[in-house]
Amino acid sequence: MNRIFELLNQDALKPFRFLLVGLFATAVHLFVANVILWFFDISPYLANIIAFLLAFFFSFYGHRYLTFQVDGVMWKFFVVAISGFLINNFILSILLFFGLRDMVSLTIATLGVPVITYLASSLWAFNGRV
Repeated sequence: MNRIFELLNQDALKPFRFLLVGLFATAVHLFVANVILWFFDISPYLANIIAFLLAFFFSFYGHRYLTFQVDGVMWKFFVVAISGFLINNFILSILLFFGLRDMVSLTIATLGVPVITYLASSLWAFNGRV
């Protein structure tokens, strides 16, 4: 079992760890947004904001302890996350404008930004400098 953890802990697998944490945070985001949309008659934008904020904390601490294994700077990661969120909402707006259903639009928009956030996170928010 230690050998598996040693393998997963290699720097070359950092993108894979980012993917795992990101998938978990994305699952939290999608689950919360869809539960809100299912139970409440509110805007998909408001559901997306609430889900984003909850998923942000899962993402930050997952990347801090698993992906990058450095403290990171929460405000920098928040800027990265907000930028990704703005791109997410831009995509969401376009999809809703063209008539896609709320849950389909949220899913596509949420899955659309991980590469950008990985690069910004690794180069800026979790680079080991404050």
